[in-house]
Amino acid sequence: MGTSLAGFVESSFNDPVLRQILQYPAIFLGTDPRRAPAIYHLMSTLDLAQGVSYPMGGFRTIIDALVRLAERSGVRLHTGADVTHIDTEAAGRGRAERGPAGRGRTRRRVTGLNWTDEDGRAHTHSADVVVSAADLHHTETRLLSPEDQSFPERSWASVTSGPGAVLVFLGIEGELEALSHHSLFFTEDWAANFDAIFGSRQKIPSPASIYVCRPSATDPTVAPPGHENLFLLIPVPADAGLGAGGDDGGGDPRIETAADRAIDQIARWADIPDLRRRIRVRRTQGPTDFAEGFNSWLGGMLGPAHTLRQSAMFRRQNASKTVDGLFYAGATTTPGVGVPMCLISAELVLKRLRGDSSPGPLPT
Repeated sequence: MGTSLAGFVESSFNDPVLRQILQYPAIFLGTDPRRAPAIYHLMSTLDLAQGVSYPMGGFRTIIDALVRLAERSGVRLHTGADVTHIDTEAAGRGRAERGPAGRGRTRRRVTGLNWTDEDGRAHTHSADVVVSAADLHHTETRLLSPEDQSFPERSWASVTSGPGAVLVFLGIEGELEALSHHSLFFTEDWAANFDAIFGSRQKIPSPASIYVCRPSATDPTVAPPGHENLFLLIPVPADAGLGAGGDDGGGDPRIETAADRAIDQIARWADIPDLRRRIRVRRTQGPTDFAEGFNSWLGGMLGPAHTLRQSAMFRRQNASKTVDGLFYAGATTTPGVGVPMCLISAELVLKRLRGDSSPGPLPT
């Protein structure tokens, strides 16, 4: 826990490429390997020894499965809706209350929420339990009144954000046998790459270390016959001012320039000289899209970084410190980022509601 992932790897391996392979999982934890606790090397054990799972049909099939399970249990789902406020009332004083304002603060309890549907109609919904899986910063600073906030705006100054991202979605004519399902393109100047993303003078790295996914190598349903599906992830600073993406090069200039550089970098490094000419579909997303589309703090893609003081029991937890009946799930709370971790966060909320403090997963 007290050793960095970078230091742990460098003490065991001399080859620079092996060092990069074993340090890069820190990016998917939203942090710099020089700041990630060494215990996260367990991610490499899972990746390299047990392999990586992929749901045929794409990750949308995971969402569809959750929808079926929810509806089978009687849940009513409202899509295209925006929550505008979480309502509370005073619940008296109690020793369980210890909010940012200190002792003696009046305890609150949740009473429901206000929301608008996809047609813009306003609704009020009464509830004695509310679970927000939205970005925690958004929930705390935008959906709650000041007296209900466990983590007001001023408290976020001490939080370290994970990176932002430029995402590039490409439909390519013809095959791309030079690329596997998963490919990593590492720059030689490793430190400069991370300094650009996390340092004091942040900028979009160029050249960048890029993750490339070719799901059509495994799943023929994600691209038409004779075509390939490519997804590029370019880590950048968490800065909502960097710009938004768009279709066919129509995004903000900095986002499209980063996408162009990444496409050309892959073409050179993977020896696919005609890659750009074979693009038939192109869409990009940038940090502004994360901020506006997902209410993401600072436009980041992963939420708070998994540094030591933002991991495990030190990460912001699944229940409000101020409002009874208000719980949190998703990447920005405990245990952290990634699909399995987000599902575990929901499990932790359920255990809290049941008063279950046992270790390990719930029985199936």
